[in-house]
Amino acid sequence: MNTKKLKYLVPNSFTALSLILGLSALHLINLSNFYLAAWLIGFAMVCDYLDGRFARMLNAQSKFGAQFDTLSDFVTFGVTPGFLAYSSLLNEVNFVGAAVSIFYVFCGGYRLVRFTLKNHVTSKKEPFIGLPIPAAAGMIASFIIFNSYFQDNKIIVDLLLFSTFFVSVLMISKIEYLPLEKGKKLSKESIFFISLAIISIVLAVEFSYFIFIFWMSIYILYGVFRQIFLLYKKRTSKIIQ
Repeated sequence: MNTKKLKYLVPNSFTALSLILGLSALHLINLSNFYLAAWLIGFAMVCDYLDGRFARMLNAQSKFGAQFDTLSDFVTFGVTPGFLAYSSLLNEVNFVGAAVSIFYVFCGGYRLVRFTLKNHVTSKKEPFIGLPIPAAAGMIASFIIFNSYFQDNKIIVDLLLFSTFFVSVLMISKIEYLPLEKGKKLSKESIFFISLAIISIVLAVEFSYFIFIFWMSIYILYGVFRQIFLLYKKRTSKIIQ
């Protein structure tokens, strides 16, 4: 294998690892080990970030890589979190829980197909239209981790039900979420989130059950409030003109 082909192996390896983690999480869900399954989804999020990062750094983007990444994301961040949400907590609300879990998987698939059709292979990072599916999956996983410290809490079941439905709608919405990097450079937003992540890692030693859900909530709500601010700014500018 020559060097030119070898560089494509690096990002695709992270994509494959993300898929393996997703499939392993499905197995753990069947064994009712929801806590570890949730953490595997969290680790898969890191792999998903690294595959894109290395693809741009090595200029190793390809149509195959893009399709492989879409397939991996649908399994790891679509099917697995939906199954996790229902199997762990949402089964307590019967049909409604099942409907919301299925709706999440449907919205995740729609989000991925829309993204794949809209984007072409490029090193330029543009705003994401709709909440990225790894972030939606991270929100569900963080709830499961949080719940492991507060067993049998009906409020958490209701919050997970609402949050799963909420992130599902955000995925198919037209709300913009800025990427953490622009090409090979970090964006201003990335500095905030990376700094927050570093602080979170330090605090996670004592508050691991809280930090994940806190971080995911910040990212998701940031996109919503940013969109509201942009709409308000646009409306205000029209009134002034």
